[in-house]
Amino acid sequence: MSSRRLSYRLLRIVRIAVSVAVFGILTGCLTVFGMQVPAIASFLGHVQLIPAAAAFSLAVFVGWLVVTLLAGRVYCSTVCPLGTLQDISARVRRRRTSDGLLARNELLRYRFSPARNRLGWITLGVVLVCLMTGYMLIPSLLDPYTAYVRFCLTILRPLWCSVTPESLHASFTPDYPPLLIAVSSIGGALAALLVTGGSIAAAWIWGRPVCNTVCPIGVVLGSVSRYAVFQFDIDTDLCTNCRRCEEVCKCHCINLNDHVVDSSRCVVCFDCTDACRDNAISFKATRKQLSIPMMQTTLPQTSSTLSQTSSCNQCGINGVADSLTPADKSPASSSDKIS
Repeated sequence: MSSRRLSYRLLRIVRIAVSVAVFGILTGCLTVFGMQVPAIASFLGHVQLIPAAAAFSLAVFVGWLVVTLLAGRVYCSTVCPLGTLQDISARVRRRRTSDGLLARNELLRYRFSPARNRLGWITLGVVLVCLMTGYMLIPSLLDPYTAYVRFCLTILRPLWCSVTPESLHASFTPDYPPLLIAVSSIGGALAALLVTGGSIAAAWIWGRPVCNTVCPIGVVLGSVSRYAVFQFDIDTDLCTNCRRCEEVCKCHCINLNDHVVDSSRCVVCFDCTDACRDNAISFKATRKQLSIPMMQTTLPQTSSTLSQTSSCNQCGINGVADSLTPADKSPASSSDKIS
């Protein structure tokens, strides 16, 4: 294994460790302690994007935008609990065989698909209007962090309190048993099941389409990560079109026909670099220049472009003919014929 591939594998391990730690701390604290979470879980809640925007915390919001402009959508692959839950769902279904290869089932292999930005921008517009008017119901349903918090409080916590001794219950009001609290928040429980369960089901089948279609955070960060300094680049001189990277890309953003990675949808998970055995994918600020220019993608020629090209060629021929002198245009002299 090359040193570059090893470094990318270490970055992937660190990314997974951070995401699992954040997910475990939030889930454990919200399930056991309810809303009275310890300071570390409260801090993880304060660094989420939509809660920061709703609280007018510009430092957190601008900070994540700067991070995204430098390295892409790191937020989506590290501190977003619903994103981690989707990764777990996708990973459980896509179990690997003993030789490390994916199962020979095409349903378990991801493929590139064009971006569907219209739905995402509509969702973002609705969320912005709701935030400006103070109507927080829709943003709370579409925000991945708020949706997961609701799932923990209305689903996981009542289950925890129903199977554990009362001595382990940290913050329930003594006058109201867990079952009554769960029934009283039936609306929140149904919303949590709808949003979280739908995200899990979508990840089980397609990977992470929710992050690039209906998630307002994904739309905002995607519009910024498009211009990120560090992006994934495919070296066509090394790529053998084995499609291993495309098959593990749960965001469907690796286009091997053009050998480009759609950075607006990439969540910087480093799964592609770990799958590539040719060291053809790198995460860097510069772009690889093709050693064979003919491999670069060109636009298909239409009838209008062909007619323009033909007219340009005809103009070039006429220009050359006009530049000839009369002596050049006259037939060769007898001396030239003799010589």
